[in-house]
Amino acid sequence: MTGLRPALAGIGLLGILLIAATVMLALSNDDPSSRVADAALGAGVMTAYIGAGLLAWYRRPHNAIGPLLCAVGFTFVFNALTLSDVGWLFALGTVFGALFFVVFIHLVLAFPSGRVEGRLERRLLGAAYAIAILIPLGISVFSADLASWDDGTPANPILIADRVQVAEAIDEVGSVVGSIVIATLVALIVRRWLRATPPARRVLTPILVCGGVMIVLLAALLLTEAFAGDEGTVQEVMSMATLVPFMLLPFVFVVGLLRSRWARASAVEDLVERLGGQRGSLRQAVADALGDPTVELAYWLDGEQRFVTDDGQAVTLPGPADPRRAATEVRHGDALVGAMIFDRTREDEPELVAAAASAAALAMENGRLEAELRARVADLQESRARLVTEGMAERRRLERDLHDGAQQRLVSLSLQLGLARGAVDRDPQEARELLDRAATELNQALDELRELARGLHPAILTDRGLPAAIDALAARSPTPVDVEAVPDERLPAAVEAAAYFVVSEALANLAKHAEAEHAMVRVERVNGHAVVEVRDDGRGGADAGGHGLRGLSDRVAALDGRLAVESPPGKGTTIRAEIPCASS
Repeated sequence: MTGLRPALAGIGLLGILLIAATVMLALSNDDPSSRVADAALGAGVMTAYIGAGLLAWYRRPHNAIGPLLCAVGFTFVFNALTLSDVGWLFALGTVFGALFFVVFIHLVLAFPSGRVEGRLERRLLGAAYAIAILIPLGISVFSADLASWDDGTPANPILIADRVQVAEAIDEVGSVVGSIVIATLVALIVRRWLRATPPARRVLTPILVCGGVMIVLLAALLLTEAFAGDEGTVQEVMSMATLVPFMLLPFVFVVGLLRSRWARASAVEDLVERLGGQRGSLRQAVADALGDPTVELAYWLDGEQRFVTDDGQAVTLPGPADPRRAATEVRHGDALVGAMIFDRTREDEPELVAAAASAAALAMENGRLEAELRARVADLQESRARLVTEGMAERRRLERDLHDGAQQRLVSLSLQLGLARGAVDRDPQEARELLDRAATELNQALDELRELARGLHPAILTDRGLPAAIDALAARSPTPVDVEAVPDERLPAAVEAAAYFVVSEALANLAKHAEAEHAMVRVERVNGHAVVEVRDDGRGGADAGGHGLRGLSDRVAALDGRLAVESPPGKGTTIRAEIPCASS
């Protein structure tokens, strides 16, 4: 901003000099009836556009609307050159006299972002620039008279050959093509307005109405001149009518800018008052302050590293490529508490967005606790639903395993015992062989039942406690595992089971996927929680949403705990569970 002020002062000084030159040229006109009108028109248009442009440039230095407003004012000076008796100046005014209209169209298309977004719009705008310069240039090089309306014009310094018919043909073609281009641009402006969101329409409407009316009148004027000639009352009236919205636009822009500034101060004051008095919802208060009913608030859950809505549902912030929605972070001090999601047109009022975010920060910090609670409830409901589903699936698996394994062996054992009983008196040797096979079947059935029981609840955990159970898991792991700490005292049975299965699943994933050389296991009691941590030096990139880890998360969540997975690619994996743990 420090370097901007001198630059704007220099542009303003240049504008004053050009305005003075325009007034002097107008007052030197040989026609006394138009001197004052020409001087007033030139000075008024240039002052309005350059003044509005400097104001917009200062208020929004990164937006091109300010420079475009100034450019309209500066290019209007070419019209004043047609009042000069110097041939070269008159020729410049003739060739570039319509340029300010195209810059005006550029301004309307670029409002409010300062950028012409669509490829078609950019191509048509380029065509309009080319027509505005090349058509007058073509006419001038084939016409001895630079201005058909004035017999006293100076000699044409850029004349190549005096071909009146060629000049007239170029004029007619330029008028028709220019009208088509302009009509297409008007259609694109209307389509843009129709597709805009309600907040965007409120911003676009005043400027697009002025610009659209002026562009439509200009297209009609070009067509009238092409088919009815350059002279006549109708053309004069249409020319004057075209200037009305053209001259109104900078004032509309300035009024809108000042209104937004006053509205911003009033809206933020109202927001602070409403939040202080706790009147209405926070979202509605922010929406009223921004003038955007589509505002959404997202709360940051630091422990889970995600944003959620006030009802606890996960939400993703819109990115820079989103053409309709934008977001800004809300911080209370240095802490991130949430974000505001709003219509992208609000980005043109960064001070308003920042003020609203600052005013809402404390209220969002309080609301974040409620959102976190609702998110936990939603997660618990989802995890418990998954637990029920997975429990039913596990029950069916156990039924299949029992039916296909131990049950079949017990049926076979029953048959073999029956055969042995019948063979005791008839063939003792056969009876002994049948009994040996029955014993083998019985041992295998017992092994399978023990394996199934270990999957449900390991016997070593029940009999010897968590330290022995985790030592057994570490001993069975193909990757070296250091058990750094495990509480000697018994924990609640459900907590011990959850801790055991966290370690078991983590070590199983380690063996399957991690390609690690070493792992560490630690279980501690910290501030009323059992903290289970398994860390390895593998390749990382673990999927926290995978079936195994999601099942662990559900098991931990069922005890009102939390499971976190950190697994940056190439930097190993850390699985950490925190489970509420009352004294056993």
